[in-house]
Amino acid sequence: MQEVFVQRKHGRFEPISQGDEDIIREYPTDKVLRLQVYGVKSPRSLRQINGYWACCQTVADNCEDKDWDTKKKVDFQCRIATNFVNMKESVWDGKRMHFKYRSIAFRNLSHIKACDYFSRALEIMAAKIGVTVNKLLENSNP
Repeated sequence: MQEVFVQRKHGRFEPISQGDEDIIREYPTDKVLRLQVYGVKSPRSLRQINGYWACCQTVADNCEDKDWDTKKKVDFQCRIATNFVNMKESVWDGKRMHFKYRSIAFRNLSHIKACDYFSRALEIMAAKIGVTVNKLLENSNP
C-alpha cells in the first residue's frame, strides 16, 4: 500500500507533489484503485513530508550505492539507521527478529515525533552524499 496526497480541483483529484504524481503513474491507466480518503489538518505537515520525499529523491539521484538508489530505498535505509521500529508489530520467530518499521503517515505520527524523525533522517541522508543538511534541503525542491 502506498500513500498519495491529492487535492480536489475542478471536480477531480490531482496529486499535490511530483512525488505523489510519480506514485500514481506506477499504476496502469484505467486501473481501479481502492482509496481511503481523509482530510489533512496541517499544511505545514504536508510541506514537511513533501520536503522529506524530495530529499530522499535527491539522495537517490546522487548515490551509487544500490541500496540507496531510489527514494523508497533511501526512506527504508533511514528508518533502519534511526531504529524507527514498531515493536508491537515486530516478531521473533524463535531464531531471529523480523522488524516492522513505523509509518511516517500523518495519522500515525505526532508533530513532535515527526520533527524528531525527519531531523535525524535528514542528517543521515546528508552524510550519505557528503553534504550538509542545509545543502541537501537547498538542492531538494518538493
